Amino acid sequence: MTGRKKPRILCVSRSSSQLEAICSALPRKEYEVVTATTPEQAVAVCVSNNLAAVVLGSEFSTDAGWSAARTFKMVKPHLPVVLVGHDHQQAPPNGVDAIAHNHSAIQHKLNELLNRR
Repeated sequence: MTGRKKPRILCVSRSSSQLEAICSALPRKEYEVVTATTPEQAVAVCVSNNLAAVVLGSEFSTDAGWSAARTFKMVKPHLPVVLVGHDHQQAPPNGVDAIAHNHSAIQHKLNELLNRR
């Protein structure tokens, strides 16, 4: 990296193992990663940080997760939100910009979204 600021990505999961898997999918040389384990904590981090995107763990593919994604959009409307592990046969939840069907797809989806900006 030559003078370019790394994008700060918020990774959110209630499961420590899933949070670790999400974070490990994001190379530290390319991203600055911050974490949260509850939606409330995630919103607080979102409000107090200049984030490039949010990655939500698969447990947020339920109605509660849709609410979390919509909350991020209310706080920062243009903040990209990626959901990991959502059923590809269902439409993405409201507020989610991209679906990463597995952990290896997270970086690809983030790059797609960040390059649109």
